[in-house]
Amino acid sequence: MSNSICRCTRPIHPMRIEFGFDTCIDCADELNIAPPKGRMVYIDKCAPTIEIMSAETWNENKDRFMPKGPRSAVKNFSKNISS
Repeated sequence: MSNSICRCTRPIHPMRIEFGFDTCIDCADELNIAPPKGRMVYIDKCAPTIEIMSAETWNENKDRFMPKGPRSAVKNFSKNISS
């Protein structure tokens, strides 16, 4: 188990330890550590999961996470038929 005391001698919140952080929130703010980012991943219609990643990974892949084009395949199809 990870140490529950930060290098500044303040306690680290248990949820921060669970997610792999080794600094308290005050030290993280002082060191300008970028917070993690997340996205919803839909495996099927009603069972989304949250994928948590570092800010660096998010910035490297964010263009893959953002939808491009129309929001609906039906909407795209109806535009092509009516033209």
